[in-house]
Amino acid sequence: MGRSRARCLGAGAVVCALGLASVSRTAAADASTTARLELAAAQDSAGVVIYPARAPGAHPITVLLHGMCGDAARACRFFADEVTLNSNLICPRASARCAGGGASWPEQGVEAEVESAVTLAKAALGDAVDEAHGRTLIGYSLGAFRALRIAQGGTSPYPRVMLIGARVALDRAKLEQNGVQRLLLCAGAWDMMHDHMQRENARMQGAGLHARFLDLGPVGHALTASFGEYLPNALTWLSGG
Repeated sequence: MGRSRARCLGAGAVVCALGLASVSRTAAADASTTARLELAAAQDSAGVVIYPARAPGAHPITVLLHGMCGDAARACRFFADEVTLNSNLICPRASARCAGGGASWPEQGVEAEVESAVTLAKAALGDAVDEAHGRTLIGYSLGAFRALRIAQGGTSPYPRVMLIGARVALDRAKLEQNGVQRLLLCAGAWDMMHDHMQRENARMQGAGLHARFLDLGPVGHALTASFGEYLPNALTWLSGG
C-alpha cells in the first residue's frame, strides 16, 4: 500500500508508453456525453447497453463485461468516450441479480448470454458493424474472469483482450488456439491483483504471447475518473498501434 505514484513496470518501452505517455482525458463515470442505446431483456439475454461508434461508416465491436453486482450502463461510461472514437461499444447486462442491486455473471453459460446480447446489439446497429478483423473483449473484476473463459475456450472471434483487476490464470496455448493476438492486463497500484497480473504478464511474454501489463496508477480495485487517462494508448496498443 506504500506505492504513491503510477509505476511503469512490465517489459519494454511499450508499457511505459501505455502508462506515462497517456493522453490526459478523463472519462468520469457520470460524465460521458456519448449517445447511448439500451435494449431490454430478451430470450437468452438480460439486455444490453450500446454506445455506437461516433464516426460514420462501419466499425468493429468492443464488448465490455462489468464486475460483480455491477451495472452495465455505469461501467460502460468509463469506456464510452474513448472506445466510440473507433468502435461500437457493447455492454451486456449480467443475468444473476444481486440482493443489494446490480447483477453478476453466472458460473456457467456466460458465453451464450454475451453472444445473445451481441446479436441484439448488431441488429440494432445494422450496417454500422464491421467484423472483418474480429472483436475486442474487455472484462473488469468478475467480468475479467468470464472474459478470459470466453477468450480461452469460446468460439467467438476476440483477437484483442483486455483484463482489469482479476487474479486470472492464463493458458497461453488456449489463448493462441482461440485466436487471441494481443492481451493487455491492467490493475491499479493499490489493487491486490496488481502484482499477480504483472507476474502473469511476464509469464505470458516469456512463453511468446503478445502481452503487456498496464499499471493504472495510485488506485485500488475500482474504476475511477483517472482511468480515462490510460485508455487512449491502451486501446491503440490493443488495435495494433
